Amino acid sequence: MNFDLSEETAAMQETARRFALREVAPRVKEESFKRDLVSQMGELGLFGCAFPARYGGTGAGFLAHAVVCEEISRVDSGLRSLFNIQAMTVPYTIMEWGTEPAKGKYIQALVTAEKLGCTCFSEPNAGSDLAAIETRIEDKGDHYLINGAKTWISNGSMADFAIVYGTFDPGLRHKGLCAVVVETDQPGWSTRETPKLGDKSSPIAEITLEDVRAPKENLLGQWGGGFTVAMTALDRGRISVSSGALGLAQACLDAAVLYANQRVQFDKLIREFQLVKGTIAEMVAQVEAARYLVRRAAWLNDQDRPFTREVAVAKYFAGEAAVKAAGMAMEIHGGMGYSLEMPVERYYRDSKLYQVGEGTANIMRLLIADDALGIKKANRPRLHVPSQFRDLE
Repeated sequence: MNFDLSEETAAMQETARRFALREVAPRVKEESFKRDLVSQMGELGLFGCAFPARYGGTGAGFLAHAVVCEEISRVDSGLRSLFNIQAMTVPYTIMEWGTEPAKGKYIQALVTAEKLGCTCFSEPNAGSDLAAIETRIEDKGDHYLINGAKTWISNGSMADFAIVYGTFDPGLRHKGLCAVVVETDQPGWSTRETPKLGDKSSPIAEITLEDVRAPKENLLGQWGGGFTVAMTALDRGRISVSSGALGLAQACLDAAVLYANQRVQFDKLIREFQLVKGTIAEMVAQVEAARYLVRRAAWLNDQDRPFTREVAVAKYFAGEAAVKAAGMAMEIHGGMGYSLEMPVERYYRDSKLYQVGEGTANIMRLLIADDALGIKKANRPRLHVPSQFRDLE
């Protein structure tokens, strides 16, 4: 196996790193949504790694996407979530499952960040159990009519376009689910931003839909096939999430190493103490292991191979590594770790999201264990693969 990045991917990594240090880092303490930074990322092509030129992408692939996500999250984990919704779970899902009119109207505008997107999965009574979704989608002949409520929607208060998951018959559970692209600039779409612990540069909202309309051409996949659409979207979203967790864990390690090389106690640098060395070693091992798991999952997807199991392992491990690394960085910083003057308190707050978003740690454990025990195989034959879209010029 060759673990070296290709020349193209290494160039994307350097572009993302320079942008993060030059544009993001000076404003990271603002902890607020910055539309101008999102626009700049779109202009640089940072959201377009997995997309062909036809849709404003570079065609660099999912491994490149993972590497770019890691670099941005290393400076601001909150901005990482934009890679999910401006690339993986909204435009890529439209490219994979949408009609030609929908593809032409929405994908490039999202990839270039001319427009913003969101994905509407969670509801007050439906989180990990997507089959419990209550939002109703009615077929009105020449359009769809949507009523319901969504919660914990990243970018929900800012989005121009949304993929809304709903059901035409709750009694059918997952067989009744549908996925529809909705334009938010219409009567009946209302939002309320949700205050949260971390990742504050990425707004999260509650959304109410009252007689919201969508044209028939905006259905993704088949009528009643929304569960399949959702599962493929979540797989790719987990590449973004696990990469973000990795970037945050690396930031924690960077901060811990810097502080250990500067802080003096008992007349010597704290890097000389064995317990500090042991903590640093543990952080290094966690970060390195997470990096290989994340990049393996992304690489498998680039090769058109099944990767549901592998990305679940990566997402679970990287999320746990981020939380552990944040705690260890706090310990190394001692009292200063609790101070708002140092970045590790923000890392600590941001890290918890990675045990929750895009499938909780417990859901990942179940998926991984069911596969290992032979109860339910995680990897199944794929309906669409990346090579189908690479040559769309």
